Amino acid sequence: MAQDADEDHDRLGALVGALTRTAASAPPDGDPLEGATAAAAAVDRPGHGDPRACSGVTALFAADGTRLPAGSREITPVREDTLFDLASVTKVVTALTAATLIDDGVLDPHSPVAEHMRAPDPRITAHHLLTHTAGLPPVMPLWRLPGDRRARLEAVSSAPLVTAPGTAHAYSCIGFILLGALLEELTGTALPELARRRVLAPAGATSAGWEPCPERAARAAATEHQADPPRGLVRGTTHDETAWSLGGAGNAGVFATLEDALALGRVLAGRGPGPHLSPATRRLLTRDQLPAGVRTGAPWQQGCGLRIGQELETGAVLPRVVGHPGFTGTSVLADPGTGTVAVLLTNRVHPHRTRFTVERSRRELARLAFG
Repeated sequence: MAQDADEDHDRLGALVGALTRTAASAPPDGDPLEGATAAAAAVDRPGHGDPRACSGVTALFAADGTRLPAGSREITPVREDTLFDLASVTKVVTALTAATLIDDGVLDPHSPVAEHMRAPDPRITAHHLLTHTAGLPPVMPLWRLPGDRRARLEAVSSAPLVTAPGTAHAYSCIGFILLGALLEELTGTALPELARRRVLAPAGATSAGWEPCPERAARAAATEHQADPPRGLVRGTTHDETAWSLGGAGNAGVFATLEDALALGRVLAGRGPGPHLSPATRRLLTRDQLPAGVRTGAPWQQGCGLRIGQELETGAVLPRVVGHPGFTGTSVLADPGTGTVAVLLTNRVHPHRTRFTVERSRRELARLAFG
């Protein structure tokens, strides 16, 4: 077992080291490269420990893509307690929060959302939102709309449909924003606090959450230099522009350390300290929920909030692995059959979202952990 853990540690170190070395030597422009300035990874196997590796620095580039001067206070080493913006891995937190409410009888996944709040179509249910079959658009530029959070949520609640509910699968951040608003409406509690009580604290993800305190935000892995909206270097605040304009949104915005992300993975694997889900609700998360004739068009299937199946570099698919990737270069994966968990945290959108990618590294991590 010790030898297995040592081998995992060496492989993880090689994976994250390759990412950060590429980023550090990258020219300021050109085709996307497999890299990230900050990277951390871990594999947690029951009975084998959880080897981890960290590499790089939390910021490295100015807005024009050139290197920051040596000694800049923005440049800090990546450590296990470095916070990363999880981006759409946030959907795992939102889905788990919804799952606890299903078990408590607060949320009926098949009842119309319109029974509780304004909805774009009276046929849309929480199940549609969780499975990306509501027919809603993928994104909306809410940050450009005048008004406050309430006005922007009104725009979501009246969003035009792309397809009829239940007829097509199309990934939608707008759907998870609406889901988060529904959970708030049902409980009278803001989503960040609701998720903390029901998911993050029971799971042991004690430092995870939306919008970290200023002291911790200053040490978070930087993401993008943004011009629209004109935010400058985004660090310690939500990278996703739409979620940022709403505050605690259901599609993106959770920050987490490597241990926090592992804690979420253990919940997906069915071996976390909490929250405890019924077998029926766990099946909603980990089994394909799409009706016959409605497919993802991807090598994975769709559970309630989770992707089921992980593609490898060879094109093979690991069918039991569940989890979710994030736009910032993150992913949390778990195999409920073996209990194994794998996590990759990066800031591949620094300094700009088109500069780096981590797709091969995600697949390599899955091979190391599950293949």
